[in-house]
Amino acid sequence: MTIKWLILAAGEGKRMKSSIPKVFHKVAGIPILFRILRIGESLRIKTGVVLGKNINKAKEFLQNIPVELFEQKERLGTAHAVMCASEFYSNPEGYTLITPGDIPLLEKEDIENFITFTLERDTDASILAFYTKNPAGYGRVFEKDGEFFNIIEEKDANEEEKKNNLVNSGIYLFKNSLLTQYLKEISNNNAQGEYYLTDLPAILKHKNYSVVVYKTEKEENFYGVNDRKQLADADRIAIHRNIEKHLANGVTIYQPETVRIEDNVEIGNDTIIYPGVIVEQGSKIGKNCVLKSGCVIIESLIGNNTTILEYSHLEGAKISSNCSIGPFARLRPGTEIETNVKVGNFVETKKAILKNGVKASHLSYLGDCEIGENTNIGAGTITCNYDGEKKHKTIIGKNCFIGSDTQLVAPVKIGDFSYIGAGSTITNNVPECSLALSRAKQKVIEGWPKKKGKKCHN
Repeated sequence: MTIKWLILAAGEGKRMKSSIPKVFHKVAGIPILFRILRIGESLRIKTGVVLGKNINKAKEFLQNIPVELFEQKERLGTAHAVMCASEFYSNPEGYTLITPGDIPLLEKEDIENFITFTLERDTDASILAFYTKNPAGYGRVFEKDGEFFNIIEEKDANEEEKKNNLVNSGIYLFKNSLLTQYLKEISNNNAQGEYYLTDLPAILKHKNYSVVVYKTEKEENFYGVNDRKQLADADRIAIHRNIEKHLANGVTIYQPETVRIEDNVEIGNDTIIYPGVIVEQGSKIGKNCVLKSGCVIIESLIGNNTTILEYSHLEGAKISSNCSIGPFARLRPGTEIETNVKVGNFVETKKAILKNGVKASHLSYLGDCEIGENTNIGAGTITCNYDGEKKHKTIIGKNCFIGSDTQLVAPVKIGDFSYIGAGSTITNNVPECSLALSRAKQKVIEGWPKKKGKKCHN
């Protein structure tokens, strides 16, 4: 049986008070809509999205995403939104799954179980409902003699009806033929003056079509985001889920309530994470690593047995095994670090390749450079990569010693087994197995303070 998935995301999200469409705000590092789309992708369900005034901006976010887009030019209700995508479900042989676009905590198994429940009963339509202790704001789902009877929206419900704690998730599965035939029978005779999709199940039931209710206790999964507080709540829940998953997989996390691990993060077992660490989506961390307090890891790869010391910031970096980074190091995009490398405190790298065994222990800037095996970079070394117009590259060979407070003015190449004297400014290539110096000659004038009338002793 063919099933398509239609996501309703035309809401303007005015309560977000944002120039970004609501469904593109992030939860655990992933835009809300993408969190739903990835479920459809994993289930291999063809997906369409109904957008409103946000459609042009949404197209920027949805580039290269395999999804069909439909526009709801007027906000006339959820049923009207579905009508705007009529060509999506025009094939009468199949079902259309319809969900809101603002439920970021939805899980794959919620959809799988709902679809299975529906198809096993060969029903014409189904509704996913959940029980909640606080039903305020939700449409109430009513049954009579164990069968679906009606859905009543909060603003149209009386006080007795509002006591019902079985509520509508906004998720449905309809036969395509019935959507095409009966959506037009929905009226806007309600408090909002809108065409509610919630009216369609009752219309079908009245016409003797089979309508069933799939019930779940997993209230949290259907939490909707309409404002910044709800966004923060959803993000907190998603982060908590991620941390629970990594704990179960053998990662030690101290004070997990202070740690942020976003979606799409891989962490090997026996890695230890200290309080205050942030690991953003797309990062991969190996086994037996240590992430000390205050580290920020952004879309970076870290090999096994590597330690990231306190308050280091990694973005778009690739680090191999048995390395030590930090404290207070900054590794910027394009940094590639091989095994047994030490990058120490207050070292910044950018588009830097550090080969096996390199040591840059403190207070250096290494940008647009390649550093050979077992080379030592002294404190205060700077690769002067920018001439005011273009960036240039510095190449340092293997087994070199770069003295403290050296400036390497790119483009420049230092040969293997060469030494650079401390305090030098190197502007020309240095051949292999050489010593390069560029200091001014030291001059000493004895007795100079006395000649200037200054004291030389107490």
